[in-house]
Amino acid sequence: MFWVFVWASVSVALFAFSPSDAKAQVQGVGKSIKASSFGLKFANFLRGSGWPDEAVVFALATLPVIELRGAIPVGYWLQIKPVVVTALSVLGNMVPVPFLILYLKPLATFLAGTNKSASRFLDLLFEKAKRKAGPIEEFQWLGLMLFVAVPFPGTGAWTGAIIASILDIPFWSAVSANFCGVVLAGLLVNMLVNIGLKYAVVACILMFIASGFMWSVLRFLKKRLNSSSSC
Repeated sequence: MFWVFVWASVSVALFAFSPSDAKAQVQGVGKSIKASSFGLKFANFLRGSGWPDEAVVFALATLPVIELRGAIPVGYWLQIKPVVVTALSVLGNMVPVPFLILYLKPLATFLAGTNKSASRFLDLLFEKAKRKAGPIEEFQWLGLMLFVAVPFPGTGAWTGAIIASILDIPFWSAVSANFCGVVLAGLLVNMLVNIGLKYAVVACILMFIASGFMWSVLRFLKKRLNSSSSC
């Protein structure tokens, strides 16, 4: 994970300060944003409504499903500087986090007695989140941070905040874990955009395999520490 962080950081820096023509850079990442087709459509809608490009990226990052992993490729397409895109995406992705952590369970309790349809929807949402909560319940802050950091569908700040709410993780612990995970996810998405679609697919497969291996290593280390402390 450390070397991925370094690789992603260097990738952003080199791209940000590269003297090459901006249009050539955009063409180079054009294929990498095909997976963000919905984000692009929504971005075009917002731009057509008069929104500035920076506000478009920020707004996209606040939305579920799209989040930071969809906002950053759109920011590249809009030819915004990578550092600015990453900062806007991280901040936008963090906007819903404290509200979800603080108010999601009270909202579910309130809706349970007033709106059955909304209550059933939230129950389904909670059940789906609980199925992914194992590593977070096991490793708490570290598990939540790593869960949010891997930019795959079904992970991210929205799901991380929902799980944190379900597990009653303390507010500031949950917010800080989400923030660190979102920052790392931003660096990873920058890396994936810069290496192109073909290599990004390969990188995602390797990241998926590595993430499974990572949880196994963490469980092994946790058992070793527990056995050492009990002796």
